Amino acid sequence: MKPTPLLLPFSWLYAAGVAVRNLFFDLGLIKITKLPVPVISVGNITAGGSGKTPFVAMMAKMIRDRGKKVAIVSRGYGRRSSGYVVVSNGDQRCAESFHAGDEAAQLADLLDGVVVVVDEARSRGAKNVLKSFKVDVIILDDGFQHRFLFRNRDVVLMTAQEILKPSRLLPAGYRREPWSSLKRADVIVVTKCRTRSEFEEASSALQDRWNKQPLGTQNAVAGLFRMFSNEQVRSEELRGKDVIALSGIADPGSFEDTILALGARIAQHLCYSDHHWYNERDLKDILHAAGESGTSTVVTTEKDHVRLKAMGEVAERMLSPLSVVVIAIEPSVIEGLEVLEEMLVSL
Repeated sequence: MKPTPLLLPFSWLYAAGVAVRNLFFDLGLIKITKLPVPVISVGNITAGGSGKTPFVAMMAKMIRDRGKKVAIVSRGYGRRSSGYVVVSNGDQRCAESFHAGDEAAQLADLLDGVVVVVDEARSRGAKNVLKSFKVDVIILDDGFQHRFLFRNRDVVLMTAQEILKPSRLLPAGYRREPWSSLKRADVIVVTKCRTRSEFEEASSALQDRWNKQPLGTQNAVAGLFRMFSNEQVRSEELRGKDVIALSGIADPGSFEDTILALGARIAQHLCYSDHHWYNERDLKDILHAAGESGTSTVVTTEKDHVRLKAMGEVAERMLSPLSVVVIAIEPSVIEGLEVLEEMLVSL
């Protein structure tokens, strides 16, 4: 998002509001709920696009594989419901995507043995989890700004690009909080590093300012599969092929980089807003773009896959002439894994 001079006065007002709110929390003037189990917050200081959902999934797997029962508490942004909703009881999905939100539904599908719930009042959601499930650790998804719930560890994700080319605060830019808020972070994760040198440059900037050793990750393709059949797709099948890119995410540029790295050519990119719920008009646009570009292959994200599947039989029927390939992404740690492991051991 490019700086908008006309919005700068509103960013200054926003900054003042954030400063006062954080001061009230720091002084104990706002009540903070503390739970009897450890809480890890995973969040950011920008409005999306930091790769939070894949990182939450990775960390939940690490804790689960250490023999601990994990619950993820999310706001469920973009869902068509309110209040406390159990998305997964650890054994099966318990709520449709519309009621869960796309990210919570995605996490529920990815994580066997992990409880996933949503509640816009996340303190309430976490309390309800403890009433209904026996869990050892709670992960607070997108929780850095939700200070009403005490957290034992704060993990903050930032892309290398936003560190090296920082934006302004909302609404002139896309940052939720000033850089000074990073003093609350126990672990800073530099995500979506395109090269090791980019990580090292971003890491140096963070260490100079905060004296904290960050964790570095790159986006890695965990697998490819066809949307309706779940059939695995070899990456070679996309190499040299013209495709339609389809996304409704906060960082479509990163998605394009992934497609190009697989050797495909992007004929068109149908780019919708983050958390966009698809409708029949959108499906007609997808078909039109494919016909116009002379390709039958559509490539999309896991988050978009969740929202397309929420349309049920309508999506399957209308998109049946096409091959819709979903790219599953996972973070690959390039440096600092011991930082994360030490944090988890210390809980």
